[in-house]
Amino acid sequence: MKKSLFLVLFLALMGGAFAQNEGVTEYVSALITFKDGSNVPQDSLNKYGVVIQTRSGRMATALIAAQQYQAFLNAQLVERVQPSTRVFMRNDQVKADGAYVETPYQKNVKAQAKNVEDQDRRSVRRNMIPEEDIRRDEAKGWYVGLLLGGTSNSLDVQKTIFNGTWYSYRGLNLELRAGYQFNEWFGIRSGVGLLSKNYATKLTVDINGASQQYNTYHQNQYLQLPLMADFSIGGEAVRIHFMAGGYAAYWLSQYRDGYIYKATEPHHNTGYTYQFIDGYDNRFDAGLACGLGLSMNVSPNWQLLFEGNYYHGLISTAKSPSKMFNRTWNFGMGVTYHF
Repeated sequence: MKKSLFLVLFLALMGGAFAQNEGVTEYVSALITFKDGSNVPQDSLNKYGVVIQTRSGRMATALIAAQQYQAFLNAQLVERVQPSTRVFMRNDQVKADGAYVETPYQKNVKAQAKNVEDQDRRSVRRNMIPEEDIRRDEAKGWYVGLLLGGTSNSLDVQKTIFNGTWYSYRGLNLELRAGYQFNEWFGIRSGVGLLSKNYATKLTVDINGASQQYNTYHQNQYLQLPLMADFSIGGEAVRIHFMAGGYAAYWLSQYRDGYIYKATEPHHNTGYTYQFIDGYDNRFDAGLACGLGLSMNVSPNWQLLFEGNYYHGLISTAKSPSKMFNRTWNFGMGVTYHF
């Protein structure tokens, strides 16, 4: 019995040695996840006998020389390695640069996709990578966008030297958006926008002992910088977004049409660019922000957005003794490009 066991082991060793002499190498078939933003040089992969079969984004299927597999793991060249099985390959199946191997598996993938580089990366990767890994990988990263919409602004007047009524008024909003998505459901977004915070007034003013009512339209332009957390739910094609955070803004200009007043010196004019008064006007604005949106994937990199936001000012537009705060809604649509 011992002699038979010894003979089997001997023949196995001889077979392995013969296979090596015939140019056959043992590999570990694995799924590799590259680190964010990294592109490991091919010579570093060759050092450990790594042969990339297919790659899309951060994911790749590869063969790793079995004898150097542990050394490759210790080198920490990639973020994650998921081994599946061991295979034997003839050396003539591997190109000299080690960049590609023509295996039956690879032939099957090529037959399905015909031309991997020209196919939608989602449909190609779905054949070889779990859906959860695909969505987690593709959701991460930077994006930029452009949004156009309308605003409705009103003043919350808590204290003023004038008697009258303040009305909401409409305007425009243009925003250059930028953001980063940490995973499928959470990201952070900011940008810079030109925002109208317009309103109208009907004030009662005493002139020479007589009370008169005057209507005035105020067109205000702000340069605004929002910063909001973005939480989303839904599928790959359509997602609903919930945003919350804050904003800072700078009052660029005001145009008035109708009754014009400067502090306690009222006068009438039509079509007037208001000159800010240092002791009265507060040109810095900041407050809380929240929003609700809908995103639709129209291609692997492009998204169409529909959203509404509310900006709650916490800094008065006028200095003491007046206290007036902006309350602004904006609604719009736009597009974003995801890198």
